[in-house]
Amino acid sequence: MAADGHEESVITVGGKGTSLSSSSVFAIANGLAQLRIDSSALDRLSNKNKQHQQPQPVAKFKFSFLKDVSPQESRASLLLALNKLLLSGVSSGGIRPTLPLLISDTLNYLADQHNFDFDQVFDVTEEEELVLEKSPFVLDGICAILDHHSMALSAIADAVAALSCEASGAVLAAFNLIDSGDGSSANKDEVGVASDLKVLLNGSKLVGKLESDAVSAIPQVHGIFREAARMVHSRTRVELNSTFVTRKGASATGVTGEVLATAFTFLSKALWSLGKSSWSRAKLNIDVMTNVDIRSCLMEMFNRECPKVDSLEDLFMSSSQAGCRGHYMEFFHQLYVLSVMVWKIVSWEAITAFVSLEGSELIEKLRGDVSSGVEMNGESATAEKKTKKRKKVLGKGTAVLLQFLKDRLQSLVGGAIDPSALLEKWAQAIHSLLDLKHPGFHSLLKKVKEIVESNESRRLPKLPKVIALLKMTYYARVISHRKVLTIDN
Repeated sequence: MAADGHEESVITVGGKGTSLSSSSVFAIANGLAQLRIDSSALDRLSNKNKQHQQPQPVAKFKFSFLKDVSPQESRASLLLALNKLLLSGVSSGGIRPTLPLLISDTLNYLADQHNFDFDQVFDVTEEEELVLEKSPFVLDGICAILDHHSMALSAIADAVAALSCEASGAVLAAFNLIDSGDGSSANKDEVGVASDLKVLLNGSKLVGKLESDAVSAIPQVHGIFREAARMVHSRTRVELNSTFVTRKGASATGVTGEVLATAFTFLSKALWSLGKSSWSRAKLNIDVMTNVDIRSCLMEMFNRECPKVDSLEDLFMSSSQAGCRGHYMEFFHQLYVLSVMVWKIVSWEAITAFVSLEGSELIEKLRGDVSSGVEMNGESATAEKKTKKRKKVLGKGTAVLLQFLKDRLQSLVGGAIDPSALLEKWAQAIHSLLDLKHPGFHSLLKKVKEIVESNESRRLPKLPKVIALLKMTYYARVISHRKVLTIDN
């Protein structure tokens, strides 16, 4: 089984004890790993066919409907079709090794997804046709991509929001949440988000100056998204390795589609809310900037390239309507597009936060390198350096994240000709870094998790639980004392 992350270059399916994960589907769908069918799976298919009369093709099949989705979605769907064929072949003698091998070769050797001929006609047996026509392999494939997107976005969105808190100098009163300790955990995810951001922002001297609804809503909005991501992860993990029973008249697509759409509708609304919240903070990061030239240039880029909130709403509404009408393939495709759009907005929040925190300083350094020692307005550059603002004190976690970004963007400073060109390069670099396919993304995600999980205080019992434990100890001692007095009397 492929491990989470992109370290493995080969992912094996069909073997004993192996199973597909969303991360392995993502890796295959994006050409980050090679696919291998376990030889035992191919042997099982061949032996089944030997025990029965050799199945003959009885129908024609085309994957032409995959032209309506993205290359990433189509490749994920083909992988799930292959896996469904292998799983169904365990109990059926009508699945041949031929079609799984053809799909495997397609995924491995057609690195450019656009080269796949979706109009190619395949000769299929009756059992193969049932799997391809009735099983929900397309929905499962897109669900795997959405699951992988969401689990990563849950952590990255928190980290980017923390940078925005630093950039805007936001008041963090909304993060002072306490777990009720009653076991219901109704606000568990909200408390978790607030706790993670407090870890990231611990020690900051920049925050606490500006009230902002977009910041105050972070625990609720991100908490709901965390809950939705966890729920769809559990559902997807089961669906990816479920066996489709090949029998006439059976159709798992409708029933499974309705069940999956119900679960993922929650994710759709959570994505919409997360995107709107992130967009508001990105705009706030620009509005609070003091350097007029940089603010103007960045605002122009933001208005031109960042998706609008109206576009989020349009996608959310179109996916919801498709789900209500039972058009499940359209529903999940629209949800995939919505997920990609939210990722782009979060990237813009990261860009605006970074520029707000570091833009002026780095651009001044760029200008200083060009005109070091030159007289400006009658004063020397040496005198100007003495008037520099005191060094910013960020939170312990956000300081590490900001340095991580600076280390990867520093090389771009020397190649820039003017500030606007530098901003364009920074934007492109951060967009690339927050692309799940980028080699540096896994390092960024790992860094975020290390910072949050390093907080030892979070491992201490919650205050209400400590109080309850003290009460129980007290009452136990009282009862014990009374029993002693009774015996003495």
